Order: sequence, then structure tokens, then C-alpha cells
Amino acid sequence: MLGTSAINGCGICKVLKDAVSHVYSEAEIAKAEKDYDASIQSTWPTTTWNGIVEIYSFQFVMEDNHGRISDLDNDLDLKRKPTKVVQQIGFQIWPYPPRRQHEDLDRRSRTMIWFNIYTAPRPDPMSPFQQVLPSREALSSVNVAAIVEWLSVCEKKHANCRQNDQQSLPTRVIDVGPADGSQDPRLIITNGQIAPYVALSHCWGRPSESLIPKNARTLSANLESMIKAIFMDSLPQNFQDAVVVVRALSLRYLWIDALCIIQDSERDWEIEASRMNDVYSSAYLTLVATSASSSIDGFLARSEWPWSTANVLFYEKASSNAPGATYSVWLRYQPDASNYSREVSVDQSTWNSRGWTYQERLLSKRILHFASGRLFWECRTTEGSEENEPPRQLTYRSQWMATESSNVQTLTVYPDETGYDNRYEQWYRLVSDYSKRQLSYDKDILIALKGLANAFQRVYTPEDIYLFGVWRNDLFRGLLWMTKDSSLAVRPSQGRCPSWSWASVKGELEWPSRNTARHCHYNYTVKIAGPEQYRTLGNPGTIATSGTIIMEGKYLRLDTVTEPPEWGALLRFRLDIVSGGQLVANGAFDIDSEIQSDDVWILQIEVQGPGDSRFPYHPTCLLLKQVNGGVPCTFSRVGYCALNEDHIQLFDSIDPRMIQLI
Repeated sequence: MLGTSAINGCGICKVLKDAVSHVYSEAEIAKAEKDYDASIQSTWPTTTWNGIVEIYSFQFVMEDNHGRISDLDNDLDLKRKPTKVVQQIGFQIWPYPPRRQHEDLDRRSRTMIWFNIYTAPRPDPMSPFQQVLPSREALSSVNVAAIVEWLSVCEKKHANCRQNDQQSLPTRVIDVGPADGSQDPRLIITNGQIAPYVALSHCWGRPSESLIPKNARTLSANLESMIKAIFMDSLPQNFQDAVVVVRALSLRYLWIDALCIIQDSERDWEIEASRMNDVYSSAYLTLVATSASSSIDGFLARSEWPWSTANVLFYEKASSNAPGATYSVWLRYQPDASNYSREVSVDQSTWNSRGWTYQERLLSKRILHFASGRLFWECRTTEGSEENEPPRQLTYRSQWMATESSNVQTLTVYPDETGYDNRYEQWYRLVSDYSKRQLSYDKDILIALKGLANAFQRVYTPEDIYLFGVWRNDLFRGLLWMTKDSSLAVRPSQGRCPSWSWASVKGELEWPSRNTARHCHYNYTVKIAGPEQYRTLGNPGTIATSGTIIMEGKYLRLDTVTEPPEWGALLRFRLDIVSGGQLVANGAFDIDSEIQSDDVWILQIEVQGPGDSRFPYHPTCLLLKQVNGGVPCTFSRVGYCALNEDHIQLFDSIDPRMIQLI
């Protein structure tokens, strides 16, 4: 029995018993006991469940441990072949052998219990085991040493990550005081001083003002008092934890948005928001409160530790080429086989679902994630983790962000086979990813992306103009966005943008991929009426709330726009678009709640070639609603469509006319 064996010193029995107790409730265990005859129960050492478990099968997760060799290990020039080694072991169990026959058991009711196999911190590079046992404390001496090592290696070896290390401090930073905490933190005005600083990325939570009290935010009224001192016990836990980390790393300066931007000054907020790309890209390190869904949660406390560990010996069998060896390893119960992976702990975290944190992650050159029970490191060159998890390809960073401070000439930017300048595809991918995230305030939809827009413009399009989320030199392609699910899309309640901008819709968006086959032609049939015929369109450094585009193009009024019931609500291009009594196109409205069948117009943006394989799933026209009939006529966008192949000549007989989009 597990309980008896555990008491007698079997470490594996103890962790298995703890795991089973976690999986099965007391009620389930009590029910299980009733399946036994009294004669069997009388042999138990106690009258309560003692852990009778039947093991049906084992599963092992193997991994090439060469992926866990750190940068410092590589310096040792080890001549070691990659070794397959067990990183996880799973037991398929039933907590009791029921009276019915084993073959009658429902396999789905059996439980797989997983254990990770760990080695000690700073493992021997020659050992096949390289997965490190996490610490009980986020800032244990072992973890602080690992963070210092990550920083040191990054500074010395990673050319991409050294960019901007000697930049001026932001307008205001927090001086956290000496490492011993003998002085209170205070806000300082930097006046262009050059020094390394740490930035905090975190979730404010909802509602933000109740979670971050006024005395924990810099306001016009308390600015002078913040400069004198900021009392630790007045700060929400995230801010306190950030101060503790900066002190532990023997650094001095910390940037936190709520404290370093005057929160009730619209002017100061606009200025500092436009500098967000510099704040995060110039930070020596960005701390991320990844495990905290609000500012009051904190990120240093570790709550997952009742899970016990067992120290066991692993014997590597001798072979003709090498002698055998014995290694000391730890088994630790893992409630979910992948629950603490980077994908779950970081990529699927609440923090990573928020709109503001998107640019904060992409702009930062070094990031330290404080996830639930784990530390994760990422920089523009590599990744690391407290468990020594193998690094992944940096898929969340586009190429231009990895080198955004480098010479533009080093970037792979060139026209594709169709002559299309593909650098803008990077932007559309960024916006598509960004549109999946959530914002507490709809008015922030463009502001929360301004840092990335500034960085993109500096690297890719220094001569271009930013127009409410799209670029002047690729304006017509920028207009051909689609809502991924129009039944979920809504209009933002605050700070509404012009209807032609993707930012006028709150919901997941996308641009169809460009088909680079040689037979595809991308010829636009609209043009800007003149170099000055776009108004109040803003740029990455300003905040604008309205915009008008005056173009010359071909457009006409449609007979009807209907949605056949058999198409299904989620199907793309599901609208039947009729002109001259014929079905000429299929498309979709941007937002289902705005569906209308009359007074819908169609504006051709792009010529569709005959036999073009990318159609009919690539929009070439916009659906419009007339706002007024002046000269030029004014319209707002309501959807998109593609002409059917039999009607691609629909606009051939129509002369271009002036049109105004708002």
C-alpha cells in the first residue's frame, strides 16, 4: 500500500500517493472503499484510505538534452553527442482495483499522473539530465544567480540585444534606493541622464482606478510628494515586487507607467505614450508580471508548492564505449503535463492577451517573465528558463523587431515576384495578432500600438505617413482588411476611427496572404485625388480621432445584398451581391449587427484577373453606405467583397469619379 510504503521511506510511493490524493476527492475514495469485502478491509493498517493504486501502463517523454546546453556550456567546447533522456514519466492508474474484471474498465476513466524528472541547479554539462528543479522562492539565491548569468551572457555575446543600452533615461523613473532597502523609493526627473533602467510590464486589472489607488499613481497634485518619497506599503503588490527585484539585481532605476506618467494630464500621457517604443526598447531589462492578472496580485509569491519531490538514483547502464554512471535526480508531481511550459505559462497568460502588452513584449530587448512557479527569459537572440527548458525559435518576434535598431540595409526587404513591396506584410501580420487582444478602453486601440508604429516607421518606412493604422504608400492594400468573425465584431465605444481603418472595428482581423505566383497581378483602380487630399490622418507621434480620404475610383449602387440561410453564419464571403439583376459578387459585412440590404454601394479597389487562383477568397472591392450625396459623394465602409469570375468586367464601362471616405 502506498501510505505504508511512504511511511517506510519509499520516496516514489510518497509522491505517487500525494498525486493520487490530489486527483481523487475524499468522496471518490470513500466510494472506492465500498467496493471491497470486509475481509479485505480488515487487512488494512487503518480504517481510512491508505493509497491502494493499480498501475496499468507507463508513458515516457524523451528529449534531446542538447537543447538545454546553455551559452556558457557551449564555451566548454564539449564533444558530446545529443543524448535522448527521459524528461517526464507518466503512470496510468486506477485508485483501487474494483471487483469487476479489468477488461471491463472504461479506459477513459483511468487517470494519467505525470512526474517531471529534475536535476540539481547548475547541472553537470556531462550529465544526461539537464532539466533543473525549480526553486521554492522566485528570488532564491540560485535564481538570482541565473538571472545575473542570463544578463551577462546577453550583454557580452548578443549583438542584437546590445543596441540602445546607453540611451537616456525616460522622462521620469523611480530610484529604488540601495539594495538593502534602507531608503524609500522616489520619483526622479532624469533630464537626459544616461543609466541602465528596468521597465515593468503588467496588467492593471479592471477597474483600474480601484485597483491602483490614487496614492500609488502619479497625479498633478501629488507629483512633488512622489519626488520626495514613495512608501512601499502604499503600492500595489506588483509594484512592490518590481522594486524588490530591481534591488536584488543591484540596479537602481525602475520605470512603471502608473508612476512615471502623470495619469491625470492628457498632454503628458500623449507625449509619453508616443515615446513608448523608446521606453521598452532602451530598457536594460523588462520585468513581466506574467502570473498576475491585476496590479494587486503580485508575482513573486509561489503558491503551487505543496507538491512533494522524491530524490532517486538513476543508473546509466554501461556499454562497450562508456562505463556506467549513477545520477541523483528528483521526481516531482506535475498536475498537468504541460501546465507550466512556456506556451501555457507565458503565451496563454492573461498578461499576453492584453493589448498594451503586445508592443511591450515585441519592443523589449531582454525580458524576465515571473510566471506561476517558473522564471522564463527571452531576448532578441535566445530564450532560457528556470527549468533550463530548451529555447524555441523566436516565433513571436518578426525579423524586423529582432534587428530594429540595426542598419536598415541588413533587413531582407525586397519586392516579390509580382513587384509588391513585401515589407508591409510584416505590419499586417502584427495588426492581425494585435487584433486578437483585449483593451480595457476602446480609445486605446491605436495608442497602444503607437510604439510599434514608430519602430516600424524608423526601420522600414521612414519616408511614409501613418494613416490610422495603415501606411500611405500601401494605402489601398491596407483598406482590404477583413473581420475574421463578423458575428463577434462590434464598433468601439470610444475614440472611433474612420470607417475605412481597421481600427474602426473591435474584433479579430486579417489580411489575405498575397499570392506571389507570377500570373497574379495587383493593379489598383483607385488613386488619391491629390497629394493634399487626405485630412487629419495623424501619424505615430500624434493622436487623431477622425480622417477623410478623397479618392478617384469606380463605384456603383447595388440592387440587393442578401445572406442565403444555407451558407451559415461563420462562412466567409457569404453575402450574395446583386447588380443589374445578376449575382456579381460575394462578400461580407464588417459587423453582422449592421447588416442592411438597401443603399449599399460597391467600390473597386483592385483589378481581378481572369482565372486568378487567389479568388474568390481575396477581397478586391469595398461595400459602402452613402452618407450624403454632395460633391464628392461621401461614403462609409460597411464590408468587403470579391467579384465572381463571370463578372470581373463589371466596372469596365464605368468612368472613375471622385469619392470621399470617412
